[in-house]
Amino acid sequence: MTKQVLIIKSSPANEFSVSSEITDYLQSQLQNKNESLAFTVRDLSQTPAPVYDNQILNSFYGDQDALTAEQTAVAQPSLLYIDELKQADIIVFASPMHNFSVTSLMKNYIDQICRFGLTFSYSEQGPKGLLEGKQAVIIASAGADMSMPEMHAMDFQVPYLKQVLGFIGIADIDVITAYGISMPHIGSEVATRQAKAQVDHWVNAVA
Repeated sequence: MTKQVLIIKSSPANEFSVSSEITDYLQSQLQNKNESLAFTVRDLSQTPAPVYDNQILNSFYGDQDALTAEQTAVAQPSLLYIDELKQADIIVFASPMHNFSVTSLMKNYIDQICRFGLTFSYSEQGPKGLLEGKQAVIIASAGADMSMPEMHAMDFQVPYLKQVLGFIGIADIDVITAYGISMPHIGSEVATRQAKAQVDHWVNAVA
């Protein structure tokens, strides 16, 4: 049975992106290990998610049977992203750190996929994610070495992504890191090599 892999890239650096390079490597390694995998790549730098505004709010929370043609069109990207998530068995989030958190490209995407009744619900017991049974891997890059204990309090990237994924029902989450890209004693080359070694280990475990 063919497994679906959804890859979400969120770096504005395009061909200079470390997170995208590692993600491309992960995709190639998965393909080499398992030819039955089918890949969907959503590069948010090429097709950015809409910015959450009043129009989108009204289209999300208005009477879905009474939306205007314009409101229906406004909601279409969100429905497309959510359908991609529902179809996926494995979801890869490629996330460079910007100002201690995710890029605005990723944040706008998250605002489109976290939708009441579609990816989460509420009951007397609290929120419940609706995208259960999926596997996710976060590829996180950062200029600083966020693995250092003194940097943990500044990390609003990986904890945030884990929280969002858990909120929509994805509990099986792995993290691959490329940290210290801007640090003189580590640098981009070493950080990338170390991250690719983590990819190899992850691929061997899941493929």
